[in-house]
Amino acid sequence: MLGKVIKYEKRVQGKIPKIMAFYLPQFHQIPENDEWWGEGFTDWEGAKKAVPLFWGHNQPRIPLHNNYYNLLDKKTMKWQAALAKKYGIYGFCIYHYWFGEKQLLEKPAENLLKWKDIDINYCFSWANESWIASWSKLKGNVWNQHGDEKKTNQNEYLVKQNYGGKEEWKKHFFYLLPFFQDRRYIKIKNAPVYIIYKPENMHCLRSFIEYWNCLAKENGFDGIYFVGTNFEKWKEAGMSAMLLYEPSFTLKQEQRGNYNRAFILSRLRDMMKEYGLKFPKLINYNFVWRRILRRKNDGNIWPGGFINFDNTPRKGTYGAVCIGNTPERFHNYFKYLVEKNRQKEFIFLTAWNEWGEGAYMEPDNNYRYTYLQAVADVINHK
Repeated sequence: MLGKVIKYEKRVQGKIPKIMAFYLPQFHQIPENDEWWGEGFTDWEGAKKAVPLFWGHNQPRIPLHNNYYNLLDKKTMKWQAALAKKYGIYGFCIYHYWFGEKQLLEKPAENLLKWKDIDINYCFSWANESWIASWSKLKGNVWNQHGDEKKTNQNEYLVKQNYGGKEEWKKHFFYLLPFFQDRRYIKIKNAPVYIIYKPENMHCLRSFIEYWNCLAKENGFDGIYFVGTNFEKWKEAGMSAMLLYEPSFTLKQEQRGNYNRAFILSRLRDMMKEYGLKFPKLINYNFVWRRILRRKNDGNIWPGGFINFDNTPRKGTYGAVCIGNTPERFHNYFKYLVEKNRQKEFIFLTAWNEWGEGAYMEPDNNYRYTYLQAVADVINHK
């Protein structure tokens, strides 16, 4: 099946890239989420309340043995790290939320820094975007359905992303310095890897990069290894690499060309909307993966792949759902991705535990360990 759609190149001999998984630190209670979404809220709440929106829709997703864990529990993080190692995941790319004077969801990473016996490599991806009240499914509210910060009213912000100046950047750097100094923190040639999710949002990007590189050298490093997510101007900005975050990068490429061929039944959905009927977007899993595999990632571009995608637990009928995914298909596509990119340092997978977006490797009641096993089989040449 794959041979018909992908011109498969001669096997490249060499090392297997290190497999990284994006890691969401949302699964613990914080006062802000209590205020915004209700007492005791974590991302599990949306997952538990999800419902099937069409025939065959795999919702709700239930973790194996009803393991609705709390990330502040050391046993949970130790279990996750051991599971990742067992199935060939090199490390976690942990989302980091820094808004200037305010931080959110920082405790799991701070605990990991403290718990030196947890054996997992990690780095940070600074999720540098404002939090907007756009999870319309939750609490039944219809808030900012477009999810576009440029169109957002001031009262729709939960927390607004601010960058400040050098004083703020210095404070941010020295908060992260103990993490950078941790032996488990991922570095390339004595430069800690630091991913910025939306570098295009930073008017101060080049100045920020130059200042942090100076601070890093003053503190025993050769600089910071800055990586831009889906950022095609990464070289001009002085960054070291570009990371392709999937499936969003491929979907944006399709929409940029006004093709929308990645979406199934898009015309039918538009017609239903005209009559007041709501239906989530349906994404063709096979189409997106084939686009990923056809792409040539020349230069220092780190490729990405994805397990699945379904954000209807958060957005209901305003969300999107991947159709056609199976562990077997993921195994085949992931195998090709690894073979095509053996010369790369890393491959990033979405995701380890994005339960609210249907992108997770952790075992559930439906597929159990099969997605993790698919990763392990590829790493072990099976």
